[in-house]
Amino acid sequence: MKKFILFGIILVSGLQYCFSKNDVEISLLTCSSGSASYEAWGHSAIRLIDERNRIDIVYDFGRIDFNMPNFYWNFIKGKLRYGMGVQTSDNFFKNYQLENREVIEQKLNLSDDTKIKLVKELEYLYRPENRFYYYDFLDKNCTTQLRDLILSNIKTDNAKKDEPKTFRIQLNEFLNRRQWVKFGINLILGTSVDKEVDDYERMFLPYYLHSGLNNLRIAGNKIVISEREYNSIILSRKPLTSLLTPILVFSILLCLILIIKLQRLQFPILAIVGITGLLILVVSILTEHQDLKNNFNILWCNPLYLVSVILQLGNKTRLWYYLSVALQFMIVGMIFIWMTNIQGWVLAFLPIVFLLSIYNIRAIKKGYNILYK
Repeated sequence: MKKFILFGIILVSGLQYCFSKNDVEISLLTCSSGSASYEAWGHSAIRLIDERNRIDIVYDFGRIDFNMPNFYWNFIKGKLRYGMGVQTSDNFFKNYQLENREVIEQKLNLSDDTKIKLVKELEYLYRPENRFYYYDFLDKNCTTQLRDLILSNIKTDNAKKDEPKTFRIQLNEFLNRRQWVKFGINLILGTSVDKEVDDYERMFLPYYLHSGLNNLRIAGNKIVISEREYNSIILSRKPLTSLLTPILVFSILLCLILIIKLQRLQFPILAIVGITGLLILVVSILTEHQDLKNNFNILWCNPLYLVSVILQLGNKTRLWYYLSVALQFMIVGMIFIWMTNIQGWVLAFLPIVFLLSIYNIRAIKKGYNILYK
């Protein structure tokens, strides 16, 4: 480890001298999705090459600090510490080749002064006291760090406006092969991801930084000189989407309740929904991630269903009746929020919402007949 750090320091210290002689090329590296859930959106890195001095290294901002005390607690709170790393380009490409992941290299058309600024900033950021940062999914990740680094040092022409999108739409575009991850992500994210993003904000994901740079120009000249693909010939070994998608599983469950009327499933279903809603509530209170706050999904995935189970088991008919009325009104409110695009949703939510509505309406009818007839 010490040898590696020393090697990195030697490389970095040597780059500034070489760069002053105009020998450094700077490229953005964009990596495709991986097999792990957190790799769904790909990865970004920056490559520095000095052929004369045989220096070829890659910086990235995606190193998780697993040694941080209270790792999982800090993850929930939004205090997960990420770090900056450096490695040889050969090692970088070999790792992605082993994972069968494509890497696209964009050579950047930068002035000598801009290159000097970028190298100096990378040197500064790689110092031990500066290389760690607190991760934020939308604003501070491996891609936004590079976006901010590059675009803060250049003045670009006005680019053509792209199709309006929200953060949620962009995230979901990469989750079609991971339907359960898509379900969970959309369940936990709040309204902050549903605002339309500008051209700068949309470059928070690797693909969009790659395409964004292709659209940018400096004084009429393209910022990307050339583009090269690595590992693109290797056949994809990505797993097929599971047939047991959330919408299929929940639709089957809904049909069973409608056709067979499996009453024994009612308490477990309501308890699971209530516990999930309680977790959403706790996380939204404790976290500092703004994208996990203001989550209206708690209106249908409601912790009060735990109270409903307790009231039913205790034969508290009157309280159960009024609670069921309130829960159903909250579901109606959630549907209004979805229809007005205040917060996004996925189709897999609907079977659960219909199922909960069935339980609520049954409880309302039963309570009404007991209390008022």
